[in-house]
Amino acid sequence: MIYINNTPKYIHIKNQIKDRIQNGIYAGKLPGERVLAKELNVSYMTVRKAVNELVEEGILHKLTTKGTFVSHSKMSPKVTHSIGFFLDKGIKQGVSSPYYSLVFKALEETVRKIGYTISLFTNFDDLNPLKNQKKIDGVIICCFPRLEDDIQEIKKYFPVVLLDNVATDKSIPSVTIDNYNSCYQSTEYLLSMGHDQIGFITGLMDSDVCRDRLLGYKKAISANGTPSNKALIYKGDYSYESGEAAGKYFVSLSNHPTAIICANDSMAIGAIKAIREKGLNIPDDISIIGFDDIEVASKVFPTLTTNAAPIKTMAEKAVGMLIDSINGKDHDYEHKILPAQLIARDSCAPKG
Repeated sequence: MIYINNTPKYIHIKNQIKDRIQNGIYAGKLPGERVLAKELNVSYMTVRKAVNELVEEGILHKLTTKGTFVSHSKMSPKVTHSIGFFLDKGIKQGVSSPYYSLVFKALEETVRKIGYTISLFTNFDDLNPLKNQKKIDGVIICCFPRLEDDIQEIKKYFPVVLLDNVATDKSIPSVTIDNYNSCYQSTEYLLSMGHDQIGFITGLMDSDVCRDRLLGYKKAISANGTPSNKALIYKGDYSYESGEAAGKYFVSLSNHPTAIICANDSMAIGAIKAIREKGLNIPDDISIIGFDDIEVASKVFPTLTTNAAPIKTMAEKAVGMLIDSINGKDHDYEHKILPAQLIARDSCAPKG
């Protein structure tokens, strides 16, 4: 960075920070002073002096142990009244998938009520306000461990709220489902019906979502005194096709399970198809439980017993936390865990 004339360097930095506030690049909580120093390629003390002057002018304010925040009453940024929703492009079907289409629809409905709009992002570079002119005030990100470095970069520019998973950086607020207890209760439900051979179809094991669902199943099996059986766990990938493959696998076993829990509804529906094609009936021969309660779950035959994800509440909580953060209210280290509801339909019955 080259400076001309005799204006002190910290004044240049001060003006740069003000410009970024005005352009909405900094809104809510400011990046830490050492992060700013690295980003602006100046010394830590230069940034500190610039920040302290902005605090004296009332443009910024500091909260003990919390950080430095933009004082909106004194100098409001160019608020766009638009937020982003980031979904990794590695997700099969993306926002068109049965689950994430419901999530995005719920977010859209929630932000519309408060006069905001929402834009979908699948590339982190498009979120970076220094690289892209599409302005937003904050972003809700479906978090996966492989994205954590990118999330750390994005949180420098505006508030972030996470969905589905909690990051290693626990200061970033999140909204998640109680996946462990939901699958524990599903397993208990089947055990109470006399099923002692219960299969489980996992989703992708790259995040706490599926790991916790599988752990809930395993712990309930163990608590019942039922011997663990690795042959009753099939690794799926959340797709209909992997559920179909799992169904074929389970019915091929000499002692096939009398009930199966699936990490999502799409796999459950695929498993139902495969099992029925082998001449077995749902639920007379094999009971099935899914997860999410996607729209088709109540329309298939037989109707699917499932754990209904609290998608509307998740959207309301995530948007509320994000708008609060945009307006300078601190939600650091706040993690909301919402229960799923087991909805009993026709795909489950007592063991015959």
